[in-house]
Amino acid sequence: MEEASLHVTRLLNQACSQYPGGLRAVFAILVQRSSRSRAESRLYADFNPHPSSAGKLKVEDMITAMTITGDHGALHFLASYFGYSLTPLACVEPDAPTMEGEMLQDYPAVVAFHEAVKDYQSGKIEYETVLARLEGALLDLRQTAAMAKDKRADS
Repeated sequence: MEEASLHVTRLLNQACSQYPGGLRAVFAILVQRSSRSRAESRLYADFNPHPSSAGKLKVEDMITAMTITGDHGALHFLASYFGYSLTPLACVEPDAPTMEGEMLQDYPAVVAFHEAVKDYQSGKIEYETVLARLEGALLDLRQTAAMAKDKRADS
């Protein structure tokens, strides 16, 4: 677990170092956005990729650093560490002209997934078909989520 924590710290340090102005610029923005006061040296210690003692990186600082730098490498690492992968909604393009149309497209894919689960349990199909139907349903649901996010941003 300690190695994973150090890896997250290294990724965040790298992202902050590559940000224009480096860690000092990230610190300045972090202080503006935070309700708590802190010393710049404390941030440097928390983001130190080669700590001499156990770091105390706070989740709030991790999230803020990723938001500032736009680098989500630490988040992707954590997801993969726990056996997950991430799909940004920005990569999903809705294919219906309206929110209602997008939502209506979700139903057949979700029903097909549920039918595949039943067919798999009765031995009619292979598990790979269940996974394929799941991916199809997730794609349609992600399109709806992407459109919802875009519509709210437009409001």
